[in-house]
Amino acid sequence: MSQMPQLSACPSCEWPLESGDRFCGACGYDLSAVPVRPDDNPTIVMNGSAPPPATGAPGMDWPGAAAPDGP
Repeated sequence: MSQMPQLSACPSCEWPLESGDRFCGACGYDLSAVPVRPDDNPTIVMNGSAPPPATGAPGMDWPGAAAPDGP
């Protein structure tokens, strides 16, 4: 038995839905055709910190910033 996705509004007409609805009461949209939303797995750091640089990896040696010209 497949699990119905929990939606708050119809993806077709935005009509409010109730838990357990199989069809939209306004437009008749088949809610079983809506794919289950995948798990959210962010691929970027969200707290502003950067991961430590990789050491010993080939091609990962970045040059330092150039010294400014003049006094």
